[in-house]
Amino acid sequence: MKETYETLQDMLSSIEYSKHSWHICADFKVIVVLVGLQADYTKFCCFLFQWDSKDGKKHCIKKLWPKRQFLIPGVKNEENEPLIASEKILLPPLHIKLGLMKNFVKAMNCGEIDFSTYV
Repeated sequence: MKETYETLQDMLSSIEYSKHSWHICADFKVIVVLVGLQADYTKFCCFLFQWDSKDGKKHCIKKLWPKRQFLIPGVKNEENEPLIASEKILLPPLHIKLGLMKNFVKAMNCGEIDFSTYV
């Protein structure tokens, strides 16, 4: 089964999601489809903020990105109406942990640390 908008829409209706309104924890690809964003490589790929993925110079400099106020089809990579509210999405813990470790390693000054003492 492919993770398409129509497939997820059918699945949510068959489990009566609108009646129960559960929280959902899923992979980022599924989250993007659930909130109606364009699934391909996009400029504004974050469903929480208007983070510009193609502006590499500001990734580590700019700390505060504007929050996505409305998810409107046709605006900022929004393809469809959201199937669930972004408040009902739980971020996958593994992706968060890997992202934190990547940032930790990038911040280390490898020239000053003698890694042979840790081996």
